[in-house]
Amino acid sequence: MTTANGFWLFRFKTEDQMLAVLERGPWMFGGKTMILQQWSPCFIFDKNRISKLPVWIRFHGLPFSLWSRKGLSVVASRVGRPLSCDEQTYCCTRLDYARVCVEVDASQPFVTQFDINTPFSDEPLHLTVEYEWIPPRCDKCKVFGHNCS
Repeated sequence: MTTANGFWLFRFKTEDQMLAVLERGPWMFGGKTMILQQWSPCFIFDKNRISKLPVWIRFHGLPFSLWSRKGLSVVASRVGRPLSCDEQTYCCTRLDYARVCVEVDASQPFVTQFDINTPFSDEPLHLTVEYEWIPPRCDKCKVFGHNCS
């Protein structure tokens, strides 16, 4: 379904089908990135009021002690609000990086690296965040999805 102001709504038969589509993103349509996120009752269909966005991030070199639901959530929380991880991360079938979807506030600077303490080391662990896609910002006002020109 589409709305008059350019939003698309998709309906799935099962939650598993919806999660499969969300985890395979980011999606491109007509050369532009489509931002997919699960609908919530408080969502406002106004492109000018969107600031929180789901983005997929990767953590390379994550110690195995953090490859759990709780560990991934703690690490991802340093970047944004954890939403989900892909099946390969969840099942530990790909161990060269962990892929997690987080909700970020696009009006704030994106976290690109941070240190985190773990019980398995006296030194903090330094992690770099790789974003699969970063929303474009207006060069003039630095607001996501806006173009002052």
